[in-house]
Amino acid sequence: MRKQLPTSHFCSRRSLCDDRSVAAEPVVVRPAEDCDRRPLALLFAAVAEERDGIAAEPPVDVERRAASWELDHTFAALAGDEIVGLLFVIESGFGFGEIGMMVAADWRRRGVGTALVAAAIEWAPARRLHKLTLSVFPHNHAAIALYRKFAFAEEGRHTKQIRRANGELWDLIDMGLLL
Repeated sequence: MRKQLPTSHFCSRRSLCDDRSVAAEPVVVRPAEDCDRRPLALLFAAVAEERDGIAAEPPVDVERRAASWELDHTFAALAGDEIVGLLFVIESGFGFGEIGMMVAADWRRRGVGTALVAAAIEWAPARRLHKLTLSVFPHNHAAIALYRKFAFAEEGRHTKQIRRANGELWDLIDMGLLL
């Protein structure tokens, strides 16, 4: 099912969509398809290359990542034919799902993350999930603000949880949303 969402109306609850910095170009959020494997892996590699938004760092084996991508729980955000964002949910057997999300650098602060999180929140009850969780680096202020906009609450902090390639140890903040 494809659902085109104009960037100014990404979510059904208007109070969550008051961000005036969104792009004028429509963005489509839809379930990922088999033909998305390589573009999803390329976006993952590009965000990993930045070394500050996700735990993964280069080098990323794009072909291997593409072949192993779990599509069943992945949403793709497209501008035209280009994948500009993705969100996946790892479902637990206990009724919660853990979110992972990334948006292409040129498309940040334009409503793509809002659209992806809204899609996950809308999708989760049909999967019988009662809660969505995520982990985020404390320095990722934009992502934290986005999650707070959707009423995700900070639930804890893992001190020095992630070892970076340069040896640094980074904290993670856990956030959750009861649905």
